[in-house]
Amino acid sequence: MSVQIEPKVDWDDVVRMLLTVYEIERTQSPYGIPLDEMTAGGIDASRIIAIFAINYVQGLRTINRKGFIRNLEIHRRTGFDGIGSIDMSQTLLNQASGNPEPTWVETQAEYSNLVNETIHMAGKLLLRLLQQTPHEQAHPQQNALFSIVYAEVQQMEELGVQSSQKRLGAYRQVLLSNLPRQRHYYRRALHTSRSVLASTLLGQAGSGPEELLVDYALSMNSLFEDYTQRVLSRTLGSLENIDHLNELETVECEAEPPIYPFDGNTDATYYPDHLLTDDEETLAVLDSKYYREGKNPAHESGSRSRMFSYAYLTATERMAFLCPLYHRTSLDVNRAGATVDIVSPDGEFTCESYESIIREYLLDVLTESYPELKAFNAVNGGMLCLDNVTTEDLPLIEDVNGPFSIANPSSFANKIISAITFSTRGPNKLDLENGGQWTKSRIKEICAKQNDEGRPKYPPDRTTCIPVYDPDENEAHGTITLFFIRQEEDSTRTMETETRPLL
Repeated sequence: MSVQIEPKVDWDDVVRMLLTVYEIERTQSPYGIPLDEMTAGGIDASRIIAIFAINYVQGLRTINRKGFIRNLEIHRRTGFDGIGSIDMSQTLLNQASGNPEPTWVETQAEYSNLVNETIHMAGKLLLRLLQQTPHEQAHPQQNALFSIVYAEVQQMEELGVQSSQKRLGAYRQVLLSNLPRQRHYYRRALHTSRSVLASTLLGQAGSGPEELLVDYALSMNSLFEDYTQRVLSRTLGSLENIDHLNELETVECEAEPPIYPFDGNTDATYYPDHLLTDDEETLAVLDSKYYREGKNPAHESGSRSRMFSYAYLTATERMAFLCPLYHRTSLDVNRAGATVDIVSPDGEFTCESYESIIREYLLDVLTESYPELKAFNAVNGGMLCLDNVTTEDLPLIEDVNGPFSIANPSSFANKIISAITFSTRGPNKLDLENGGQWTKSRIKEICAKQNDEGRPKYPPDRTTCIPVYDPDENEAHGTITLFFIRQEEDSTRTMETETRPLL
């Protein structure tokens, strides 16, 4: 099978993007563009079939939400039992002629028409393609895709839609332009169906998926933007799950929100790709584009100008270009106190590396407003090491007299060593230098540090500490990181970290 599509990133990642976006019920971006606009290349059949299946189901879900094309057929029936309205004129005539039975007017919706049959036929062929792909070539999600496509085909059949190979010629002639304008939400399902029906497999029962002619390719710009929005929303949700102070409840990432530059005028509008907001405050404006490999989007005049416009109108100092094929870097804007970040994986693109760096970036932005989030994230990946204290106590982090108090540095250090040495992840106390006394002394010294003015750097009446143990960070016994959260005089919170090896 030969298909002329070249997405520049690995096809497994393209399919994963599609599966990720597919979870968004209301994504409307079409991923099909004319094939002749793309360069030549070849891909494995199972991947194209997976792409067809995803687009097919997404298109049908849109149709299910907005309504199938149907014809209303009116039937009249005489009898005492009926459904619908009564034809009073005919009923009176019946009675005048000695027949007391009323005449019912019944309206029946008929869904079996050429357009719906075309989509149904494509669904049956997709099921065949998904079944016939050899196991070693099948996409990892193929069983799930088969089940989803099967459910959609079954739903059409429950409406009375059936199709026949004898009408293939008619099915292949169905065009979107033949439909009324209000039915153009059929676009994705019909476009995908026509592509599937172009297969020479039809009429070759049992021959396997030898050839599939594809009349469209992926619009990677649209796909990448939708995929990025899904990753941003999902990552924000995962960070909310580790936010033990519930401070991220008002934080959200909006997709293409309208920005109006003129007061009271909605005719002039900007649409940034993504906007990270906290209630009424904009934390960062984000632009996701499928830029070519090695291209720094900040060097492109048009992209840069739009980004600066978005930042000015939303009064934010954080801007970021999210792209797949560059590397992570930051640029400071002259005389503005603002920063432009290029958020892209170092090295070869994979969905895992991209999602990881998105999480890293969001965490960096959010910790500017909520510094304790960095400590919560460390606890999530490491071990909270404080004797008789669990993650359920983390909401008490602001209580200077609570479980994270450093008022007694010696007791605090003892609790840290005890928690580590009695856990299954840490060494025995006898394995540590002087039974752990060396590390205890280092912890007490840190808690008692003074600033340049000779005052306590971590005043115990305004500071708490979250200790986190990472057994894999050091070749010996791991490391201990102390996250000091300090209440400032202006009621804000700041955080500093101190990391020491466990010896």
